[in-house]
Amino acid sequence: MINLKILRNIIKNNPLKKEKAISEQILNNKNNIIYPDSDLINVIDTPHIVLNDKNNISFINNATKKIFNINIKNNIFHVFRRPEFRENIKKFRKSRAVKHQFTLELFSVPQTSFFNIKIYKLQNNNILLSFIDITRLHKLENLRSDFIGNVSHELKTPLSTLMNIIELFIHQKKITAKEKNKLLKILEQESLKMKSIIDDLLHLTKIETQLTKKISQKVDLNEIIHECVESLKTNAKKNGIHIKIKTIKTAKILGDNNQLQQIFKNIIDNSIKYAYKNSLLLIELKSFKNKLVVIFTDHGKGIPNSLIPRLTERFYRVPDVKIKKIEGSGLGLAIVKYIAIRHGAEFNMSSILNKGTTTKIFFKKK
Repeated sequence: MINLKILRNIIKNNPLKKEKAISEQILNNKNNIIYPDSDLINVIDTPHIVLNDKNNISFINNATKKIFNINIKNNIFHVFRRPEFRENIKKFRKSRAVKHQFTLELFSVPQTSFFNIKIYKLQNNNILLSFIDITRLHKLENLRSDFIGNVSHELKTPLSTLMNIIELFIHQKKITAKEKNKLLKILEQESLKMKSIIDDLLHLTKIETQLTKKISQKVDLNEIIHECVESLKTNAKKNGIHIKIKTIKTAKILGDNNQLQQIFKNIIDNSIKYAYKNSLLLIELKSFKNKLVVIFTDHGKGIPNSLIPRLTERFYRVPDVKIKKIEGSGLGLAIVKYIAIRHGAEFNMSSILNKGTTTKIFFKKK
């Protein structure tokens, strides 16, 4: 039987410490006996499998049954059909090492999973396998790598332009006033582009750090929408975009006023940039049973539906030559997405080619 004091201490610890403590307890057991109904190995949510000397399953804990949907009669190599899985077990049995670990990638729906598998030697040539789910860590690492790569790529172009112009000013002795003004204008544009990217990155980082911060402020969506439209009225007029607003009497929610202004401004600004000239942008506020929805409908070229899921990715821009000429950091909708998450809101986009795009944000009522 397991000491209750040990049980309490292990359950208080995080999953990685629990897994280590369990494995050590099994290894320190003189007889290496595992009791399926009473052993602590069944309490934790980390899958454990014991294989005998012929690689047949002799024990699986409850977590293994739940996560991998297997039973003791299954062939382990049919369950995990990966050459590296078989190869690692084979090498470990031949080695003198008492423990070994490796990473296994499992293809599944809806997403691929990654596990850090640790193998321990038991008596009678039995081995113990423990599976730590590192899918989230692997995903974060990929996001970090992609993020660094994207930032480097986005900043590299304007930075190269700046350096080339500066070098020209230093080494070119004769530059006409007209050429000088042209180069200075390019310097200004590229500097503003870099500033826009850095500002949006700082905004995004700040929003991500506040995702779990509780919102207790009451705000009126009617007021916020009108304020946003007023601040972007000049840009809309330049592009010939007419903005029409339809609001309701009561539209109060718990929200962060500054972040909600940011989310609406980003969506309106996108419509001003990408909609057809001299077209209408309709902003509607509607009420349902327990939700308020803000709907933005513009008239423009539209976006292929296959690309819509990618629009909230950092730095992603629709691969259209005309769209790429429009200035933007590629972070606007990523900011919208995270602000929506913080407010427990649902963000939805739909589009019809050559007709326009509709963006909806569903908020819970106060």
